[in-house]
Amino acid sequence: MKSAILVVDDEARNRSLLRAYLASTYTVLEADTGRAALSVLEREHCDLVLLDVMMPEQDGFETCRLIKAMPRDVFLPVILVTALGEQDDRNTGLEAGADDFLPKPLDRRELLLRVRSFLRLRDQEKLIRDQVQELRRLQSMKDDLVSLLVHDLRNPLAGMISSIELASDTPSGKEQAEDLARALKGANGLREVLDETLQVRLLEENAIVARRIKVDLSQLVESALATLTGTARRRRVQVACSFEGESTASVDDKLLRRAIENLLSNALKYTPAGTDISVVARNNLGWIEVEVGDRGTGIPEELKRSMFEKFGSLEAQRGAARRGIGLGLYLVKLVAGAHGGDISVHDRPGGGALFRLRLAPEVQAAPERATL
Repeated sequence: MKSAILVVDDEARNRSLLRAYLASTYTVLEADTGRAALSVLEREHCDLVLLDVMMPEQDGFETCRLIKAMPRDVFLPVILVTALGEQDDRNTGLEAGADDFLPKPLDRRELLLRVRSFLRLRDQEKLIRDQVQELRRLQSMKDDLVSLLVHDLRNPLAGMISSIELASDTPSGKEQAEDLARALKGANGLREVLDETLQVRLLEENAIVARRIKVDLSQLVESALATLTGTARRRRVQVACSFEGESTASVDDKLLRRAIENLLSNALKYTPAGTDISVVARNNLGWIEVEVGDRGTGIPEELKRSMFEKFGSLEAQRGAARRGIGLGLYLVKLVAGAHGGDISVHDRPGGGALFRLRLAPEVQAAPERATL
């Protein structure tokens, strides 16, 4: 199928000359005014526009501006054909969206080379668009597959946990009881990983909203700390926790607990033995803040913004071996967003990093007015 080129010029002689140059290779459409050109583009498929500048009523600059403003899915090159040679004229054409210029009088070989070059660019741009669309389709398929696998793995895992719990109720000896306890702990850990993966996927799709309930903030933080107490003891890391303001908070307790656990796990990963982690939770007029400070090496300024992206682990960005896949802090970011808040990282006084999670107050619905 031949490419279609629209020739726009108020002089019939100029249109005839361009048709003679192009008709053997391309389908040539014609318009004698800017308004006629816009009408042709609304009705006909066109791959490139050769546009005269000096036309009555609506000049080429304005016509080019209107062509570029028309909605379309693919790149439509516009080449201005003009005898104007001043730099100001060229600048005006570029401001209008022109892609190139051809000077009058036309050189046939230059015309054909420019046309061929821009049609090739149009084809390449279309190919890239198609490839991006295909990548998006494949990404969606991959995400759906991950969600399906996570969902299906949770069912046999739940059965396994139930069986271990039943066996733990009547162990035949101390050694078997210890084995069952370790197996149960490992199975529960695997279930938590699967739950976290599924939550990330659903939060990304806005399929999970924060279901706020009134909770005791201090108890919630302490329950999150309890899951990592053993790890902290083994690493000889002291965890200091404090609370400020009203204890009662309106949050999604499950999401917030998971976010705090991830922040604590991240802090334990980087805090050297014999040092400390600080946890501060505060309720400031409905704004909930949870700060977790570690004693690691700190985070370079240029990496602080990208810390919370998916798979944005610090080791990966530095080119070092990963100690994690970079989903934990990404989940914290999604939890903050679900609460209308944010997550940020700062330098901790005395060395280390300080992660600050903020959750916005719950928006109260306006009371309905009574009607008479």
